[in-house]
Amino acid sequence: MRAVVTIAVLACSLAITLMPSVARAQGITTEEAQALREEIRRLNERLNRMEQAGQPSVIPAAQPAQPSPAAPVTPATPVAPATAQVPAPVPGEKEINLRENILQVVGLPKPELGGARFTGFFVGSANFNTHAQIVPDFAGGGQALSEPGSLNFRFDKFGLGVSKTFADWLSASVAVEIESHRDKHSHLIDSVTADRRGCPPGISCERFGAEDATTEATLDKFNLTVVAPIGNGLAISLARFDLPFGFERHDEVLNLTATTSEVFQFGRPQRSTGFNFAYQFAPWLDAQAWVVNRWENETTHDPFDDNNKDKSYGFRLGFTPISSDGILNFGVGGFWGPEQDDVTRNNRWIIDVDAVWQPTRRLLLAAEFVYGGEDNVSTREVGRPVARLQSLEDRRWYGFYVLGYYELQKWLGLTARYGYFNDLDASRTGVDQELHSFTLAPIFHLSRIIPDLKPTGVFFTRSQVPIDWVNVKLEYRLNLSTRNAFSDSKAGTAILSGSDTSHQVQLQVNVNF
Repeated sequence: MRAVVTIAVLACSLAITLMPSVARAQGITTEEAQALREEIRRLNERLNRMEQAGQPSVIPAAQPAQPSPAAPVTPATPVAPATAQVPAPVPGEKEINLRENILQVVGLPKPELGGARFTGFFVGSANFNTHAQIVPDFAGGGQALSEPGSLNFRFDKFGLGVSKTFADWLSASVAVEIESHRDKHSHLIDSVTADRRGCPPGISCERFGAEDATTEATLDKFNLTVVAPIGNGLAISLARFDLPFGFERHDEVLNLTATTSEVFQFGRPQRSTGFNFAYQFAPWLDAQAWVVNRWENETTHDPFDDNNKDKSYGFRLGFTPISSDGILNFGVGGFWGPEQDDVTRNNRWIIDVDAVWQPTRRLLLAAEFVYGGEDNVSTREVGRPVARLQSLEDRRWYGFYVLGYYELQKWLGLTARYGYFNDLDASRTGVDQELHSFTLAPIFHLSRIIPDLKPTGVFFTRSQVPIDWVNVKLEYRLNLSTRNAFSDSKAGTAILSGSDTSHQVQLQVNVNF
Protein backbone atom coordinates (compact mmCIF):
# COMPACT_ATOMS: atom_id res chain seq x y z
CA MET A 1 0.00 0.00 0.00
CA ARG A 2 2.80 2.41 0.92
CA ALA A 3 4.58 1.68 -2.36
CA VAL A 4 1.38 2.31 -4.34
CA VAL A 5 0.77 5.61 -2.58
CA THR A 6 4.38 6.71 -3.15
CA ILE A 7 4.21 5.90 -6.82
CA ALA A 8 0.93 7.78 -7.16
CA VAL A 9 2.38 10.87 -5.48
CA LEU A 10 5.42 10.80 -7.77
CA ALA A 11 3.17 10.45 -10.79
CA CYS A 12 1.11 13.45 -9.70
CA SER A 13 4.25 15.51 -9.15
CA LEU A 14 5.44 14.65 -12.63
CA ALA A 15 2.05 15.60 -14.03
CA ILE A 16 2.24 19.02 -12.39
CA THR A 17 5.69 19.58 -13.85
CA LEU A 18 4.62 18.64 -17.36
CA MET A 19 1.20 20.30 -17.24
CA PRO A 20 2.07 23.68 -18.84
CA SER A 21 3.71 22.13 -21.90
CA VAL A 22 0.95 19.55 -22.32
CA ALA A 23 -1.72 22.23 -22.05
CA ARG A 24 -0.08 24.30 -24.75
CA ALA A 25 0.31 21.27 -27.02
CA GLN A 26 -3.37 20.37 -26.80
CA GLY A 27 -4.78 23.88 -26.72
CA ILE A 28 -6.05 23.73 -23.12
CA THR A 29 -7.12 27.11 -21.75
CA THR A 30 -5.46 28.71 -18.72
CA GLU A 31 -8.64 28.26 -16.66
CA GLU A 32 -8.80 24.55 -17.50
CA ALA A 33 -5.15 24.08 -16.61
CA GLN A 34 -5.67 25.83 -13.26
CA ALA A 35 -8.68 23.63 -12.50
CA LEU A 36 -6.59 20.56 -13.30
CA ARG A 37 -3.83 21.77 -10.95
CA GLU A 38 -6.36 22.20 -8.14
CA GLU A 39 -7.74 18.71 -8.72
CA ILE A 40 -4.22 17.23 -8.57
CA ARG A 41 -3.48 19.19 -5.37
CA ARG A 42 -6.61 17.76 -3.74
CA LEU A 43 -5.57 14.28 -4.90
CA ASN A 44 -2.11 14.75 -3.35
CA GLU A 45 -3.64 15.80 -0.02
CA ARG A 46 -5.94 12.78 -0.06
CA LEU A 47 -3.04 10.43 -0.82
CA ASN A 48 -1.02 11.97 2.03
CA ARG A 49 -3.89 11.35 4.44
CA MET A 50 -4.21 7.77 3.21
CA GLU A 51 -0.48 7.21 3.68
CA GLN A 52 -0.49 8.65 7.20
CA ALA A 53 -3.53 6.59 8.16
CA GLY A 54 -1.76 3.45 7.03
CA GLN A 55 1.41 3.99 9.05
CA PRO A 56 1.89 1.92 12.22
CA SER A 57 1.97 3.78 15.51
CA VAL A 58 5.11 1.88 16.53
CA ILE A 59 8.12 1.54 14.24
CA PRO A 60 8.63 -2.17 13.50
CA ALA A 61 12.35 -2.29 13.90
CA ALA A 62 14.70 -4.49 15.80
CA GLN A 63 16.49 -2.13 18.05
CA PRO A 64 19.46 -2.32 20.25
CA ALA A 65 18.90 -2.16 23.85
CA GLN A 66 17.95 0.67 25.64
CA PRO A 67 18.45 4.14 25.88
CA SER A 68 15.71 5.30 27.98
CA PRO A 69 13.49 8.09 26.58
CA ALA A 70 14.54 10.54 27.83
CA ALA A 71 12.77 8.45 29.56
CA PRO A 72 9.57 8.73 28.70
CA VAL A 73 11.36 10.06 27.90
CA THR A 74 14.03 8.63 29.55
CA PRO A 75 14.77 6.37 27.86
CA ALA A 76 17.31 4.47 26.14
CA THR A 77 19.19 2.05 24.25
CA PRO A 78 20.14 3.00 20.85
CA VAL A 79 17.26 2.49 18.53
CA ALA A 80 17.89 0.96 15.16
CA PRO A 81 15.94 2.33 12.23
CA ALA A 82 13.37 0.15 10.53
CA THR A 83 14.70 -1.97 7.71
CA ALA A 84 13.11 -4.39 5.31
CA GLN A 85 15.75 -6.95 6.17
CA VAL A 86 14.79 -7.06 9.83
CA PRO A 87 11.88 -9.34 10.75
CA ALA A 88 9.21 -7.68 12.86
CA PRO A 89 10.22 -8.22 16.47
CA VAL A 90 7.79 -9.54 18.99
CA PRO A 91 5.59 -6.84 20.54
CA GLY A 92 7.38 -6.77 23.86
CA GLU A 93 10.87 -6.36 22.49
CA LYS A 94 9.77 -3.78 19.95
CA GLU A 95 8.02 -1.72 22.54
CA ILE A 96 10.83 -1.64 25.04
CA ASN A 97 13.22 -0.43 22.40
CA LEU A 98 10.98 2.48 21.53
CA ARG A 99 10.24 3.30 25.09
CA GLU A 100 13.81 3.41 26.09
CA ASN A 101 14.61 6.03 23.52
CA ILE A 102 14.06 9.50 24.90
CA LEU A 103 12.58 10.54 21.61
CA GLN A 104 10.05 7.77 21.31
CA VAL A 105 8.37 7.58 24.64
CA VAL A 106 6.18 10.60 24.33
CA GLY A 107 3.97 9.24 21.59
CA LEU A 108 2.45 10.87 18.55
CA PRO A 109 2.33 13.45 17.17
CA LYS A 110 5.88 14.61 17.82
CA PRO A 111 7.23 18.11 17.16
CA GLU A 112 9.61 18.15 14.21
CA LEU A 113 12.16 20.65 12.92
CA GLY A 114 14.21 19.88 9.86
CA GLY A 115 13.22 16.23 10.09
CA ALA A 116 14.32 15.95 13.74
CA ARG A 117 11.81 14.89 16.42
CA PHE A 118 11.68 16.44 19.88
CA THR A 119 10.32 14.93 23.09
CA GLY A 120 10.54 15.66 26.80
CA PHE A 121 9.39 14.86 30.31
CA PHE A 122 9.59 16.12 33.87
CA VAL A 123 9.29 14.65 37.36
CA GLY A 124 8.18 16.34 40.59
CA SER A 125 7.56 14.86 44.03
CA ALA A 126 6.61 15.28 47.68
CA ASN A 127 8.64 13.10 50.06
CA PHE A 128 8.62 11.91 53.67
CA ASN A 129 10.79 9.34 55.46
CA THR A 130 11.39 8.35 59.06
CA HIS A 131 15.07 7.33 58.75
CA ALA A 132 17.92 7.62 56.27
CA GLN A 133 19.97 4.60 55.24
CA ILE A 134 23.55 4.48 56.53
CA VAL A 135 25.70 4.06 53.41
CA PRO A 136 29.44 4.60 54.03
CA ASP A 137 31.06 6.97 51.54
CA PHE A 138 33.08 4.28 49.73
CA ALA A 139 29.81 2.57 48.71
CA GLY A 140 28.22 5.68 47.22
CA GLY A 141 25.11 6.99 48.93
CA GLY A 142 21.45 6.46 49.61
CA GLN A 143 18.67 8.68 48.31
CA ALA A 144 17.50 11.14 50.95
CA LEU A 145 14.78 13.15 49.25
CA SER A 146 13.82 14.62 52.62
CA GLU A 147 15.37 14.86 56.06
CA PRO A 148 14.07 12.23 58.51
CA GLY A 149 10.72 13.30 59.93
CA SER A 150 10.27 16.13 57.40
CA LEU A 151 8.09 16.68 54.33
CA ASN A 152 9.98 17.98 51.30
CA PHE A 153 8.64 19.10 47.90
CA ARG A 154 10.98 18.65 44.95
CA PHE A 155 11.46 19.34 41.24
CA ASP A 156 13.43 16.18 40.51
CA LYS A 157 14.16 16.04 36.82
CA PHE A 158 13.62 17.54 33.37
CA GLY A 159 14.60 15.67 30.20
CA LEU A 160 14.72 16.63 26.53
CA GLY A 161 15.53 14.45 23.53
CA VAL A 162 16.11 14.88 19.80
CA SER A 163 16.24 12.14 17.16
CA LYS A 164 16.54 11.94 13.40
CA THR A 165 16.31 9.09 10.90
CA PHE A 166 18.53 9.77 7.91
CA ALA A 167 17.76 6.52 6.08
CA ASP A 168 16.25 3.13 6.82
CA TRP A 169 19.75 2.01 7.89
CA LEU A 170 21.02 5.13 9.67
CA SER A 171 19.60 7.03 12.66
CA ALA A 172 20.78 9.10 15.62
CA SER A 173 19.37 10.44 18.88
CA VAL A 174 20.52 12.38 21.93
CA ALA A 175 19.00 13.03 25.35
CA VAL A 176 19.98 15.53 28.02
CA GLU A 177 18.66 15.85 31.57
CA ILE A 178 18.70 18.44 34.30
CA GLU A 179 18.47 16.48 37.53
CA SER A 180 18.43 17.33 41.22
CA HIS A 181 20.34 14.85 43.41
CA ARG A 182 19.87 14.62 47.14
CA ASP A 183 21.95 11.76 48.48
CA LYS A 184 23.25 11.01 51.95
CA HIS A 185 26.28 8.97 52.96
CA SER A 186 28.25 8.49 56.16
CA HIS A 187 31.83 9.33 57.14
CA LEU A 188 34.09 7.73 59.74
CA ILE A 189 34.99 9.21 63.13
CA ASP A 190 37.86 6.88 64.01
CA SER A 191 38.93 5.98 67.52
CA VAL A 192 41.89 8.40 67.61
CA THR A 193 40.24 11.48 66.06
CA ALA A 194 40.31 14.47 68.39
CA ASP A 195 37.04 15.92 67.09
CA ARG A 196 34.67 13.31 68.57
CA ARG A 197 31.34 14.97 67.60
CA GLY A 198 29.60 13.01 70.35
CA CYS A 199 31.33 9.68 69.67
CA PRO A 200 32.56 8.03 72.92
CA PRO A 201 36.37 7.88 73.35
CA GLY A 202 38.22 4.82 72.11
CA ILE A 203 35.63 3.62 69.60
CA SER A 204 34.76 4.47 65.99
CA CYS A 205 31.43 5.93 64.85
CA GLU A 206 29.76 6.87 61.60
CA ARG A 207 28.29 10.32 61.00
CA PHE A 208 26.13 11.66 58.18
CA GLY A 209 27.69 14.31 55.97
CA ALA A 210 26.15 17.74 55.52
CA GLU A 211 25.71 17.33 51.78
CA ASP A 212 23.34 19.77 50.12
CA ALA A 213 21.13 18.89 47.17
CA THR A 214 22.89 19.46 43.85
CA THR A 215 21.41 20.22 40.44
CA GLU A 216 23.39 19.21 37.39
CA ALA A 217 22.94 19.03 33.64
CA THR A 218 23.72 15.55 32.36
CA LEU A 219 24.62 14.19 28.94
CA ASP A 220 22.16 11.41 29.57
CA LYS A 221 22.16 9.27 26.44
CA PHE A 222 23.10 9.32 22.78
CA ASN A 223 23.33 6.89 19.91
CA LEU A 224 24.37 6.70 16.30
CA THR A 225 22.96 3.47 14.89
CA VAL A 226 23.82 1.76 11.62
CA VAL A 227 21.98 -1.37 10.44
CA ALA A 228 24.45 -3.52 8.52
CA PRO A 229 23.04 -5.79 5.77
CA ILE A 230 24.08 -8.98 7.55
CA GLY A 231 21.41 -11.67 7.83
CA ASN A 232 18.28 -10.12 9.30
CA GLY A 233 20.13 -6.85 9.91
CA LEU A 234 22.83 -6.25 12.52
CA ALA A 235 22.30 -2.98 14.41
CA ILE A 236 25.61 -1.40 15.44
CA SER A 237 25.51 1.61 17.74
CA LEU A 238 28.03 3.94 19.30
CA ALA A 239 26.04 5.05 22.32
CA ARG A 240 25.50 5.79 25.96
CA PHE A 241 22.53 3.58 26.76
CA ASP A 242 20.48 1.92 29.49
CA LEU A 243 21.59 -1.68 29.93
CA PRO A 244 18.78 -4.08 28.94
CA PHE A 245 18.75 -6.04 32.21
CA GLY A 246 15.49 -6.35 34.13
CA PHE A 247 12.31 -4.29 34.17
CA GLU A 248 13.42 -1.17 36.08
CA ARG A 249 15.06 1.89 34.53
CA HIS A 250 16.77 5.02 35.83
CA ASP A 251 14.11 7.47 34.63
CA GLU A 252 11.01 7.53 36.77
CA VAL A 253 8.63 7.80 33.82
CA LEU A 254 9.71 4.33 32.72
CA ASN A 255 8.85 2.63 36.02
CA LEU A 256 5.60 1.50 37.63
CA THR A 257 6.88 2.58 41.06
CA ALA A 258 8.28 5.84 42.40
CA THR A 259 11.45 4.20 43.76
CA THR A 260 13.64 1.37 42.48
CA SER A 261 14.64 -1.93 44.05
CA GLU A 262 17.85 -2.71 45.96
CA VAL A 263 19.02 -4.83 43.03
CA PHE A 264 18.80 -1.81 40.73
CA GLN A 265 20.37 0.57 43.25
CA PHE A 266 23.27 -1.59 44.45
CA GLY A 267 23.45 -4.87 42.57
CA ARG A 268 24.10 -4.12 38.91
CA PRO A 269 25.20 -1.45 36.42
CA GLN A 270 22.44 0.78 35.09
CA ARG A 271 23.96 2.14 31.88
CA SER A 272 27.19 2.14 29.88
CA THR A 273 29.00 3.98 27.10
CA GLY A 274 30.59 2.29 24.09
CA PHE A 275 29.63 -0.01 21.22
CA ASN A 276 26.34 -1.91 21.33
CA PHE A 277 25.37 -4.70 18.92
CA ALA A 278 21.81 -6.01 18.50
CA TYR A 279 20.50 -8.84 16.32
CA GLN A 280 17.05 -10.40 15.91
CA PHE A 281 17.54 -14.08 15.04
CA ALA A 282 13.78 -14.77 14.97
CA PRO A 283 10.60 -13.17 16.35
CA TRP A 284 11.14 -15.17 19.56
CA LEU A 285 14.93 -14.78 19.91
CA ASP A 286 17.10 -11.66 20.11
CA ALA A 287 20.59 -10.88 21.35
CA GLN A 288 22.59 -7.86 22.45
CA ALA A 289 26.29 -7.51 23.25
CA TRP A 290 28.41 -4.51 24.15
CA VAL A 291 31.96 -3.28 24.71
CA VAL A 292 31.98 -0.28 27.05
CA ASN A 293 34.14 1.91 29.25
CA ARG A 294 32.90 0.85 32.65
CA TRP A 295 30.12 -0.01 35.11
CA GLU A 296 27.90 3.09 35.48
CA ASN A 297 25.50 3.42 38.40
CA GLU A 298 23.69 6.45 39.85
CA THR A 299 24.22 5.19 43.42
CA THR A 300 27.96 5.74 43.11
CA HIS A 301 27.63 8.53 40.48
CA ASP A 302 30.10 6.88 38.13
CA PRO A 303 30.95 9.08 35.12
CA PHE A 304 31.04 7.62 31.62
CA ASP A 305 34.80 8.15 31.19
CA ASP A 306 36.92 5.05 31.69
CA ASN A 307 38.86 4.79 34.96
CA ASN A 308 41.47 2.27 33.75
CA LYS A 309 43.02 0.99 30.51
CA ASP A 310 40.75 -2.04 30.09
CA LYS A 311 37.17 -2.34 28.86
CA SER A 312 34.05 -4.03 30.21
CA TYR A 313 31.84 -6.48 28.31
CA GLY A 314 28.26 -7.64 28.53
CA PHE A 315 25.42 -9.45 26.80
CA ARG A 316 21.76 -10.39 27.05
CA LEU A 317 19.88 -13.17 25.26
CA GLY A 318 16.14 -12.55 25.10
CA PHE A 319 13.46 -15.20 24.57
CA THR A 320 9.81 -14.42 23.80
CA PRO A 321 7.88 -17.71 23.50
CA ILE A 322 4.54 -15.90 23.82
CA SER A 323 3.85 -12.67 21.94
CA SER A 324 0.12 -12.88 21.17
CA ASP A 325 -2.74 -13.20 23.64
CA GLY A 326 -0.28 -11.91 26.23
CA ILE A 327 3.48 -11.62 26.48
CA LEU A 328 6.11 -13.81 28.10
CA ASN A 329 9.70 -12.65 27.83
CA PHE A 330 12.72 -13.75 29.79
CA GLY A 331 16.41 -13.04 29.41
CA VAL A 332 19.82 -14.20 30.60
CA GLY A 333 22.75 -11.82 30.63
CA GLY A 334 26.05 -10.92 32.17
CA PHE A 335 28.57 -8.12 32.70
CA TRP A 336 32.31 -8.47 33.28
CA GLY A 337 35.29 -6.14 33.55
CA PRO A 338 37.78 -4.39 35.85
CA GLU A 339 36.17 -1.43 37.61
CA GLN A 340 38.78 -0.22 40.11
CA ASP A 341 40.69 3.00 39.40
CA ASP A 342 43.90 2.40 37.42
CA VAL A 343 43.70 -1.38 38.01
CA THR A 344 43.03 -3.88 35.21
CA ARG A 345 43.35 -7.22 37.01
CA ASN A 346 40.48 -7.21 39.55
CA ASN A 347 37.23 -7.96 37.75
CA ARG A 348 33.69 -7.14 38.79
CA TRP A 349 30.99 -9.34 37.29
CA ILE A 350 27.31 -10.22 37.48
CA ILE A 351 24.93 -12.84 36.13
CA ASP A 352 21.43 -11.45 35.56
CA VAL A 353 18.16 -13.29 34.88
CA ASP A 354 14.92 -11.40 34.25
CA ALA A 355 11.35 -12.15 33.20
CA VAL A 356 8.18 -10.28 32.26
CA TRP A 357 4.82 -12.03 31.96
CA GLN A 358 1.62 -10.25 30.96
CA PRO A 359 -1.10 -12.90 30.75
CA THR A 360 -3.90 -10.34 30.29
CA ARG A 361 -4.17 -6.68 29.31
CA ARG A 362 -4.70 -5.65 32.94
CA LEU A 363 -2.15 -7.85 34.76
CA LEU A 364 1.65 -7.75 34.59
CA LEU A 365 4.29 -9.67 36.56
CA ALA A 366 8.04 -8.96 36.43
CA ALA A 367 11.09 -10.29 38.25
CA GLU A 368 14.88 -9.99 38.20
CA PHE A 369 17.66 -11.95 39.93
CA VAL A 370 21.31 -10.92 40.10
CA TYR A 371 24.41 -12.63 41.49
CA GLY A 372 27.71 -10.79 41.42
CA GLY A 373 31.22 -10.51 42.73
CA GLU A 374 34.47 -8.57 42.62
CA ASP A 375 38.07 -9.55 43.35
CA ASN A 376 40.38 -7.88 45.87
CA VAL A 377 38.11 -5.11 47.12
CA SER A 378 39.52 -2.89 49.85
CA THR A 379 37.13 -1.15 52.25
CA ARG A 380 37.80 1.11 55.20
CA GLU A 381 36.77 0.51 58.77
CA VAL A 382 33.08 1.16 59.42
CA GLY A 383 32.06 2.54 62.80
CA ARG A 384 29.06 1.96 65.03
CA PRO A 385 26.17 1.22 64.77
CA VAL A 386 27.15 -0.96 61.75
CA ALA A 387 30.76 -1.65 62.74
CA ARG A 388 33.10 -3.64 60.49
CA LEU A 389 36.90 -3.83 60.38
CA GLN A 390 38.96 -2.63 57.45
CA SER A 391 39.46 -5.47 54.97
CA LEU A 392 40.85 -6.52 51.58
CA GLU A 393 39.03 -9.54 50.15
CA ASP A 394 36.95 -10.98 47.32
CA ARG A 395 33.31 -9.90 47.64
CA ARG A 396 29.99 -11.45 46.66
CA TRP A 397 26.36 -10.31 46.64
CA TYR A 398 22.99 -11.43 45.31
CA GLY A 399 19.40 -10.23 45.27
CA PHE A 400 16.08 -10.20 43.48
CA TYR A 401 12.75 -8.42 43.23
CA VAL A 402 9.25 -9.47 42.21
CA LEU A 403 6.81 -6.86 40.92
CA GLY A 404 3.12 -7.04 40.06
CA TYR A 405 0.82 -4.48 38.43
CA TYR A 406 -2.96 -4.64 38.03
CA GLU A 407 -5.24 -2.16 36.29
CA LEU A 408 -8.19 -1.68 38.64
CA GLN A 409 -9.85 0.93 36.45
CA LYS A 410 -8.92 2.59 33.19
CA TRP A 411 -7.55 5.54 35.19
CA LEU A 412 -6.22 3.60 38.20
CA GLY A 413 -3.57 0.90 38.59
CA LEU A 414 -1.88 -0.71 41.59
CA THR A 415 1.76 -1.85 41.80
CA ALA A 416 3.25 -4.07 44.51
CA ARG A 417 6.92 -5.04 44.80
CA TYR A 418 9.05 -7.11 47.14
CA GLY A 419 12.82 -6.64 47.05
CA TYR A 420 15.67 -8.56 48.68
CA PHE A 421 19.42 -7.91 48.65
CA ASN A 422 22.18 -9.77 50.49
CA ASP A 423 25.45 -7.83 50.66
CA LEU A 424 27.51 -10.76 51.92
CA ASP A 425 30.80 -8.87 52.27
CA ALA A 426 29.72 -5.21 52.56
CA SER A 427 31.10 -4.18 49.16
CA ARG A 428 27.90 -2.78 47.58
CA THR A 429 26.09 -1.09 50.49
CA GLY A 430 29.07 -0.73 52.84
CA VAL A 431 27.35 -2.90 55.46
CA ASP A 432 27.25 -6.71 55.62
CA GLN A 433 23.48 -7.02 55.77
CA GLU A 434 20.32 -8.37 54.23
CA LEU A 435 17.89 -5.74 52.98
CA HIS A 436 14.17 -6.30 52.48
CA SER A 437 11.61 -3.85 51.09
CA PHE A 438 7.84 -3.96 50.64
CA THR A 439 6.40 -1.37 48.25
CA LEU A 440 2.78 -0.51 47.43
CA ALA A 441 2.01 2.18 44.84
CA PRO A 442 -1.37 3.18 43.40
CA ILE A 443 -0.91 4.90 40.01
CA PHE A 444 -3.41 7.47 38.79
CA HIS A 445 -3.38 7.62 34.98
CA LEU A 446 -4.80 11.15 34.83
CA SER A 447 -4.43 11.67 31.09
CA ARG A 448 -6.71 8.69 30.39
CA ILE A 449 -9.62 10.65 31.81
CA ILE A 450 -9.40 13.19 28.97
CA PRO A 451 -11.84 12.26 26.18
CA ASP A 452 -10.37 11.63 22.72
CA LEU A 453 -6.76 12.10 23.88
CA LYS A 454 -4.59 9.77 21.84
CA PRO A 455 -2.22 7.51 23.82
CA THR A 456 1.53 7.91 23.61
CA GLY A 457 1.78 4.66 21.69
CA VAL A 458 4.63 3.26 23.79
CA PHE A 459 4.77 0.79 26.67
CA PHE A 460 6.68 -0.19 29.79
CA THR A 461 9.60 -2.57 29.41
CA ARG A 462 8.77 -5.66 27.33
CA SER A 463 5.06 -5.33 28.02
CA GLN A 464 1.82 -3.95 26.63
CA VAL A 465 1.12 -1.70 29.63
CA PRO A 466 1.01 1.79 28.09
CA ILE A 467 3.08 4.73 29.28
CA ASP A 468 0.65 7.62 29.73
CA TRP A 469 1.07 11.34 29.21
CA VAL A 470 0.44 12.05 32.91
CA ASN A 471 0.89 9.56 35.77
CA VAL A 472 0.69 10.29 39.50
CA LYS A 473 2.15 7.66 41.87
CA LEU A 474 1.47 7.52 45.60
CA GLU A 475 4.00 5.09 47.08
CA TYR A 476 4.51 3.61 50.53
CA ARG A 477 7.72 1.68 51.13
CA LEU A 478 8.81 -0.30 54.19
CA ASN A 479 12.57 -0.97 54.42
CA LEU A 480 14.05 -3.62 56.71
CA SER A 481 17.66 -4.60 57.46
CA THR A 482 19.29 -7.34 59.51
CA ARG A 483 21.57 -4.59 60.91
CA ASN A 484 20.69 -1.24 62.48
CA ALA A 485 21.40 0.42 59.14
CA PHE A 486 18.86 3.28 59.33
CA SER A 487 19.14 6.43 61.42
CA ASP A 488 17.46 9.78 62.03
CA SER A 489 20.63 11.42 63.41
CA LYS A 490 21.48 14.96 62.37
CA ALA A 491 24.29 15.65 59.91
CA GLY A 492 27.74 16.10 61.41
CA THR A 493 27.04 14.30 64.70
CA ALA A 494 28.03 10.78 65.69
CA ILE A 495 25.45 8.08 64.97
CA LEU A 496 25.30 6.32 68.33
CA SER A 497 22.37 4.04 67.55
CA GLY A 498 20.36 2.97 64.56
CA SER A 499 17.17 1.22 63.57
CA ASP A 500 16.47 -1.84 61.47
CA THR A 501 13.36 -0.20 59.97
CA SER A 502 12.59 2.78 57.76
CA HIS A 503 9.31 4.07 56.31
CA GLN A 504 9.01 6.13 53.12
CA VAL A 505 6.05 7.90 51.50
CA GLN A 506 6.37 9.60 48.13
CA LEU A 507 3.88 11.37 45.87
CA GLN A 508 5.44 11.53 42.42
CA VAL A 509 4.24 13.26 39.24
CA ASN A 510 5.40 12.06 35.79
CA VAL A 511 4.55 14.20 32.75
CA ASN A 512 5.53 13.40 29.15
CA PHE A 513 5.22 15.85 26.29
